[in-house]
Amino acid sequence: MKPSHTVIGIVVLLLSALFFAGLSGISGDAGYAGLSPRFLPTLVAVGLAVCGALLTLQGLRGGFQAMPAEDASLPSRPHSPRGFLWVAAGLVLNIVLIGTIGFVLASTLMMTCVARGYGSRRPLRDALIGLALTVPMWLLFDALLGIELPLLPLLERAGG
Repeated sequence: MKPSHTVIGIVVLLLSALFFAGLSGISGDAGYAGLSPRFLPTLVAVGLAVCGALLTLQGLRGGFQAMPAEDASLPSRPHSPRGFLWVAAGLVLNIVLIGTIGFVLASTLMMTCVARGYGSRRPLRDALIGLALTVPMWLLFDALLGIELPLLPLLERAGG
């Protein structure tokens, strides 16, 4: 048994319990597409409960185990402060710029920063991949779900 690993699982279980406790404060009336506002928080709570139970069980059985092939491919220094800063900067830029440059461009910028944080040195390729992923997401929210995300707010303000 590895107590520190077991504690991580228990903390995740407690977090799921907090999510379940918070569900009572959310109205059960139908929201978008007939789904209750409780739907996604319930999914998160269930997911956390499952992960917490599995982490706790794994901790009780001797700790987190990696496959031998995975061990060989792990970097000698898995935590990179510089990489973390790139990812954090991408998230902050997304939050700050989404209202100005829109969902697609802000999310593309975020994905480019995240890729850089994970070691990519090809920002144009990363931006194109980010664009290829965010345009369909924007279309899904806008056209299918009826949730309006800002596409290009600067152009909308200039035009009207």
